[in-house]
Amino acid sequence: MARGGTWDSIIAVIGDGAKSELAGVRENFLTPALSFRGERPRLVPVPYYSYYEDIPCTESESLLETEKMNCTCYVFTVVGISCILEQVIILEKQNFITTGHINRVILTIATPLMINNLIRTLYNLTDGLYVAQLSAEDFAATAFIWPLNFLFISLGMGISVGATALIAQYFGAGKYRDAQRYAGNAMVLTYFFGFVLSVLGYFLAPLFVEWMGAEGTFLAKSVAYLKINFIGLFFDFCYFGYQSLLNAQGRTRTITMISAASSISNVILDPIFIFATIPFVGLTGLNWGIEGAGWATVIAKVLLLVLAIRAVRKESDIQIYLRHVKVDKEVMKEILKVAWPSAFGYGGAALGFTVLNGLIQSYGTSVLAAYSMVNRISDLLTQPQMGIGAALTAIIGQNMGAGLYDRAHAIFRRALMWVLMISTVGCIIVFFFQTPILGVFIKDRSDAVLWANAVEYLNYTAFIIFFMGMFSSYNGFFQGCGVTKYSMHMSVGRLWVLRLPIIWVLGAFTALGATGVWIAMLLSNALTVLYGHIVYKTKDWSTLHYAKGEQT
Repeated sequence: MARGGTWDSIIAVIGDGAKSELAGVRENFLTPALSFRGERPRLVPVPYYSYYEDIPCTESESLLETEKMNCTCYVFTVVGISCILEQVIILEKQNFITTGHINRVILTIATPLMINNLIRTLYNLTDGLYVAQLSAEDFAATAFIWPLNFLFISLGMGISVGATALIAQYFGAGKYRDAQRYAGNAMVLTYFFGFVLSVLGYFLAPLFVEWMGAEGTFLAKSVAYLKINFIGLFFDFCYFGYQSLLNAQGRTRTITMISAASSISNVILDPIFIFATIPFVGLTGLNWGIEGAGWATVIAKVLLLVLAIRAVRKESDIQIYLRHVKVDKEVMKEILKVAWPSAFGYGGAALGFTVLNGLIQSYGTSVLAAYSMVNRISDLLTQPQMGIGAALTAIIGQNMGAGLYDRAHAIFRRALMWVLMISTVGCIIVFFFQTPILGVFIKDRSDAVLWANAVEYLNYTAFIIFFMGMFSSYNGFFQGCGVTKYSMHMSVGRLWVLRLPIIWVLGAFTALGATGVWIAMLLSNALTVLYGHIVYKTKDWSTLHYAKGEQT
């Protein structure tokens, strides 16, 4: 059987329309299958972007003994067809983000992230309620060390964002070996920085907490809880590497499932580790107090990492084995170049919110309480919009990498439309159900100042959620293009350049009181979105991507 005839037969079965898609497949699968070396058939490789393993075509010795080429070619043609069909399925999966219907792509990738964000929000709420049952001091200790913990973890989050953008671009461009190289080196970075920062943080925790002004028993509790959190930091970093690989391929459903499993395990373990008697079931617990909450979180993070590794092994189109990764300094530099603006943005935001809490507290405990309550409501109302923004990193990255610039812009505009529609629903909910919503947090309405401030801030929040959704969308677009410096400008500028100065000016030169805080919240978000829009409209985004070697 002639090779050309074999190929024509395959095309006849599959369809002429597949010829262009299968041009490379012929070279990678069929041709090797029809050639011999030595005493056994040549091995047919797995898809060319996963090159750590080979799969033998056949173990039949009779073909070698008889040397009947026509039979041999027939057998290998069958193998070749199966490989080609498998490759077609893989290509269809890979091309979903770059060829699928825009609305379906956005909702398919974003919905799991929405659910994931909601799960994390509810988990944080539940986790805080458990610790609050110990004492106000214990609860305060967990909140006290949060900015410092988040400051350290910002580097890992930045690497994840940078790696996701670059892997998605190379994946979208069909450069799977490059995508694999970047994914492998990103994981080396997360393992390395995770280990170094975890060790440093553990031993320096007492100095950090003392520097922040803690004393007495509060100091001891904060240090103990922070040390355990730094142990968990290593697993956070390791997870970020695998998360970036899954996210870049649009496998957000998988991320949501493993995140949900981890969060549920934490909620289950918390009462077992914290209390002497487990609530609701009456069984004996470990009674480790605030340290128990920390260890429950660490175990949940270990589970998160294990599930992420398993998911990559089972579902990822790109396989990574750390022992086979070739460390490439240039690749690492490129990842860090994209990562550091995001890391700086996250870290700057953490410090900014610490200062913001201090400024708001100066207006009184009731104002700070109203701010905290309404922010929890806002977090719930903005999770769908945040999910869309997070999904754009992979979606825009793959389309930019594939050179589909018009499609990337069309997706972004459609995402903005979805964000505005969902925000409108949230706005309606706020205006028509504000009393029952606030009633969940404020059982006693005798504190008139608290209730009045909460109602006022909630009214401002109805409009803030529009800008928060758009903020997340522009962030996702910039990160998908690999130009994370604009995301950094938005994250840091929103707090340090706009919000904090506006609060200070309105507090110092007007009699607005707490109303000035709510105005500052709205203005800072609106002006930040305006900046993002100006950047988006004035840049040539067709040149600002990495898959073709172009950098900013």
